[in-house]
Amino acid sequence: MDDDPSRTAEAARQRTRRMPLRDIWQWIAPWLLGVLLGCASLLGFFTASGARGADTYVIGFITAGLALLALIWLVKHVCDRPTPGLPLDILVDRPESLLLLVALLSALAVGGLFLAAEARGAAESAGYALFVVCLIFIGWNLKHYYDQANPR
Repeated sequence: MDDDPSRTAEAARQRTRRMPLRDIWQWIAPWLLGVLLGCASLLGFFTASGARGADTYVIGFITAGLALLALIWLVKHVCDRPTPGLPLDILVDRPESLLLLVALLSALAVGGLFLAAEARGAAESAGYALFVVCLIFIGWNLKHYYDQANPR
C-alpha cells in the first residue's frame, strides 16, 4: 500500500477545488426551466397551427402566450437576484403573486384539458400531463404560502 503524503495532499486539494453538485444544479435549473417554457410555447403554437376547431386554436395561443409570459418572468427573476435556497425557485410568498400564479396555472391546466380532449396520441398525453403538473404546482405553492403565513 502506497501512502505517499504528497499524493494524498494533492488529492485533498483536488477535492476542495471541485464545485458542489448543488451549485451546478442552481446554475442549470433556470436554463432547464427556460428550455421547458420555450418548448411549451412552441407546443402551443403548433397546436394552434394544426387546430381543426376554434377552441383548440384559442387554447393553443393561450398556452403559447402564458408560456412566453412565464419565460419573461423567469428571465426577469433570474436577472433581479440570484436564487438562494431552492434550486428551482418557483414558490411565491406574496398574496398578489400567489393569486396571479394560481390564475395562470389554472388557465394553463384548463388548456391542457382542452388539448387532451381534442387530440389523440402524444398530444393527448401531453395535455393530461400539463393539467397534472399545473395542479401539482398550484398545490405546492398554496402549501408553501400557508406554511409561511402560519409557521408552527
